[in-house]
Amino acid sequence: MAYCSHLMVNPDMNMFLAMILGGLIGMILMTIMMLLLMPFCGAFEVMIPLHINGMLIGMSAAMLSTLPSISTHLITSGGALAGLMVSVSVYFSNKHLTQS
Repeated sequence: MAYCSHLMVNPDMNMFLAMILGGLIGMILMTIMMLLLMPFCGAFEVMIPLHINGMLIGMSAAMLSTLPSISTHLITSGGALAGLMVSVSVYFSNKHLTQS
C-alpha cells in the first residue's frame, strides 16, 4: 500500500490532497486484498488489519511522498513495519479476547 501510494502521488502535490488520494488508494487496495484473502483466512483476521492498514499507511505514505527528502525505500519499509505491527497487535488482541 505504501509503495502504490508513493507511485501514484506527485511530489509537487499539496500534502492535504495527497493524503486524500493516499486514503483512496489504500481503500481500493484494501478492498481487493480483502476479497482475495477472506475465503482463506476468515473475515475478522483479514478485515480489521486491512482496514486499519489501508487508511493509516495509505494516507501517511502519500503525505510523506510529497516531501523531497524521503526515498521510496524508506516509505515502503515504514509501511511494511507499520502493517506488521498492526497485524500482530490485532492478532494478539483477538487471541486475548477469545481466551477470556
